[in-house]
Amino acid sequence: MGMKYLKIVLFALLTSVVAQAGTVSEAEVIFTEYSAKMKKWEATLASATSMEGMRMAVKQKPDTVEYRDRMIKVVGNELKNAWTLKYSGWLIANTPVGKKDTAFIMEYAEKFHMQNPELGDFCYNVSVSNQPVQVKKAFLEKAMKTIADKKQRGVAAVSLAIILSEMGDNPRNNQRRLELIRQGIIDSNEVKVGSTSVGDTAMEMIYRMKNLSKGRPAPAVLGLDSAGKTVSLSSFKGKVVMLVFWSSYDLPEMQTVKLLDMMRKTEKDYLGKDLIVVGVNRDQIGNLRELEKAGQTSTINISDPQQAIFKNYRIEAPPHCYVIDKQGDIGYSGAMGSFATLTADALLAAKYVSPSVPSPAIK
Repeated sequence: MGMKYLKIVLFALLTSVVAQAGTVSEAEVIFTEYSAKMKKWEATLASATSMEGMRMAVKQKPDTVEYRDRMIKVVGNELKNAWTLKYSGWLIANTPVGKKDTAFIMEYAEKFHMQNPELGDFCYNVSVSNQPVQVKKAFLEKAMKTIADKKQRGVAAVSLAIILSEMGDNPRNNQRRLELIRQGIIDSNEVKVGSTSVGDTAMEMIYRMKNLSKGRPAPAVLGLDSAGKTVSLSSFKGKVVMLVFWSSYDLPEMQTVKLLDMMRKTEKDYLGKDLIVVGVNRDQIGNLRELEKAGQTSTINISDPQQAIFKNYRIEAPPHCYVIDKQGDIGYSGAMGSFATLTADALLAAKYVSPSVPSPAIK
């Protein structure tokens, strides 16, 4: 089914006036069932010890589309009712709802639920949804003016700080983020958001601002390659480093092949220049060795099956690329591709100057 057709079907489901009325108990069954299956699948994936096992585990992932469609049928014709805000928020944060449908759900929330006692939680779901950053920002700023409950206001504040993290690391934006983070900690520290709490989310953002913002010294990288040889980021001082976090199972197989091709091509294109491509791989070491033996990887790859380096760099959904300048400071964070390459070129040409980003601290 093509994406255009799929979006038309979803929009029709959401806007159908003949759809059977859903209930909160039906929605809760879907929500609980999906959560339990995802938890079980994550345990299965974590226990896989071979590439074959990982690929089989990936194929067993619960069908997000199935749960999306089931939930849409329950809440799609009930969006005016207060109880749907929780489940429509879950939809836009956890399932592949199209952008048009996400916007539709947000429009209903803005029209009917700005006094809803769970609006702060909905704001968190908006913050991680697929809408453009300015659209999400506008919604949350309006919502924060209407939320009466202190704890829900704190959730919304942290949610807005998440959105602002997509808008760059300039001092003014960082200061605003810090103000929102402080508000969240003071008002809602123990309140649960997603799979964590406001306090943990807030401290995570502080960590990222201190350690992973552009211009900040890159966290130390020290590990072993598949042959047991030590690889250290500090040994590459004086060179631009393209640090690529990847695995054999986070993407469909052909997309993984494409990523590895890109890494090898980058290495070849910059041969003889002061640029090093360093992969950090979270497969079991046998998988990495198998890929290297087949000639599918770039030259240098650190084996990180316990994900210690992944955690230091807060990589949750690889692949992800950091470009680090000759002094060891972060110049870029994002997808591997044209923006990473442009940053690398600028760093090599000495036209790029790392911005001075002060370490934020909550007083």
